[in-house]
Amino acid sequence: MKLLVIAALFALAACTPNKRTDPPPTGVRSETLDLDPMLIRPSRDGPTESIDVGELFDRAYRSFSNRRYEDSAADYELIVRHFPESRFFLPSAYNAGLSYEKLERWADAVRMYRTIVTRFPDNEETTDAYYRLAGALEHTGEYQAVVELMTQVLLRRGISNFDRVEAHVRRSNALLQLQDYEGAADGFRTAIRINEDAPAEERVAQSSHYIVQSYFGIGRAYHHMVSAIRLVLPPERMGEDLKNKAELFITSQANYIRALGFHHPQWSMAAGYMIGRLYEDFHRDIFMAEIPSDLGEEHLALYFEELRKHIRPLMERAVQVYEKNLSLSKRIMRNPEENAWVRDTQKHLDRLKAYLEDPETQRRAERFVLAGRDLQAMWEPVGVAQDGVFQALLSAKRTATPPEAMK
Repeated sequence: MKLLVIAALFALAACTPNKRTDPPPTGVRSETLDLDPMLIRPSRDGPTESIDVGELFDRAYRSFSNRRYEDSAADYELIVRHFPESRFFLPSAYNAGLSYEKLERWADAVRMYRTIVTRFPDNEETTDAYYRLAGALEHTGEYQAVVELMTQVLLRRGISNFDRVEAHVRRSNALLQLQDYEGAADGFRTAIRINEDAPAEERVAQSSHYIVQSYFGIGRAYHHMVSAIRLVLPPERMGEDLKNKAELFITSQANYIRALGFHHPQWSMAAGYMIGRLYEDFHRDIFMAEIPSDLGEEHLALYFEELRKHIRPLMERAVQVYEKNLSLSKRIMRNPEENAWVRDTQKHLDRLKAYLEDPETQRRAERFVLAGRDLQAMWEPVGVAQDGVFQALLSAKRTATPPEAMK
């Protein structure tokens, strides 16, 4: 319902009596009344209703506490929209953002937190809003905005070591999404270094979320660098690129292993899964290396047979890593089956076992490579179906072709 009248009965923090030309009568004490403003609007039960902002704030708080986030968001919005000078404005904007987070309405959460940091950029009480805004922006995919926001935070004076570490980690995660892998790796390393250099009483624990995530993030950045190198002819170039991939591989794996060693329920599980993916992806990249165009059908068959023998250990190693990760998850997690990293580990383990044990799956991989298709597609239902149809048509065509026509 449209709000018709807004009456600010008293200015909240600066409400003073009207100026007088004469002093107050003797014996009468002069007082300043700080009264909360009120909202007057049409009512369902009568012509108008008045709502005290303090009562509205309390109602919103009760709604939030009872997990009625739609109601709490609506009431906090009323305060933000109609009482911008109220002492309830800042906590209402923040709590509205929290309500929208619970509702996964990320654009609205961004709007609320951005209101706070824009209006109160230097207020110490708004520090958390910067980080909540960064989290909401991550959900909306505005990663460049996250980089700029966290850079702004890092330039603020007097922020704690914990806040500084978090800002570097969030900024680096955004750089990963923007494919600035070297910048991301540098940022994660900076988070680790400044924490090590901080006074002992201010340091973030080595096994904490942000430190373990930093090691994982470095591993992820180098993992991307490994995958970015495509193996193409001539052989001299392919050999040099393979050497570079191997060096980046070692750096990536070392940081994943460091993250894995902390046994953090989230990031260690992620690291274990990504070590398996590192081997799996390296196998895929070699398998998809450029093939000389002058190889005939017989030579292609020999090429793939030899290639599978030489790179099979990569797949076997990936299987071992996935199995160990599943085993670790059962030791350090209460409900590992609910963790996305654990589910992905199981999915890829099943795929690799199917590949290693099924010659038809291996031949399908060869066909995908020769057709220039990504090997990831061979595991998707559509990719499998398309390959099946193509093979059926090819078989039917060969059967229907007279022998003399094939000579």
